[in-house]
Amino acid sequence: MFQNKVIIALGTNVGHWKNNFNQAFFQLNKIGYITNFAPIYLSKPYGFKNQHFFYNTAIEFTTTINPTELFKNIRIIEKNIQKNKVFPNGPRRIDLDIIFYNKIVLKKNYLTIPHPRSHLRDFVLYPIKDMNPFLVHPTMKKTVKELIKQLRYNYIFKKINRQQGSLLIY
Repeated sequence: MFQNKVIIALGTNVGHWKNNFNQAFFQLNKIGYITNFAPIYLSKPYGFKNQHFFYNTAIEFTTTINPTELFKNIRIIEKNIQKNKVFPNGPRRIDLDIIFYNKIVLKKNYLTIPHPRSHLRDFVLYPIKDMNPFLVHPTMKKTVKELIKQLRYNYIFKKINRQQGSLLIY
C-alpha cells in the first residue's frame, strides 16, 4: 500500500515535555509510523512572550490516510493530550502541525500544506534540517538548508543532545 511521507512539527511548554512528546508518538503510531525524529530544541516563545520556553522537534511520518483525515486525527490526539491552548501562540501541552505531506500543496479553510509560516520559524526548520537538509519546500522551491539562511528572527537558544533528550519512540 502507498505510504505518504509527512513531516510533523511538535512543540510543548506545559507539563513534562518528554511525557507530552511520548504520548503524541504513541498515538501517532496508531495511524502511521514514525520513521525518523529530530533532536529537541529549546526556543523562546513566538508571539505571546509571557510564557515558558518551548521544546520543539519534528518527525518524519508515513501513513496511508489522506491529509484531511490526518489533520482530523492530529486534532483528536491534541485533545487527548489536553492541548489546552487558550489563545493563539499561547502556552500548550502539545502542538502538532503538518508541515509537509509528500510534495503536495493544499489550501482549505482549516488546513494549509505546506504549513504557511514554517519557512519563517527556526524552531520548525532546524529539526527538519537535522533529518533532511535537502528537503525542498514545495512552494518556496528552496531546500530547508537554504530557507534557514534567509531567516530574520531566531527563537532557538539551545539544542538538547541525544543523551539528555532521549525519548521512547513507540
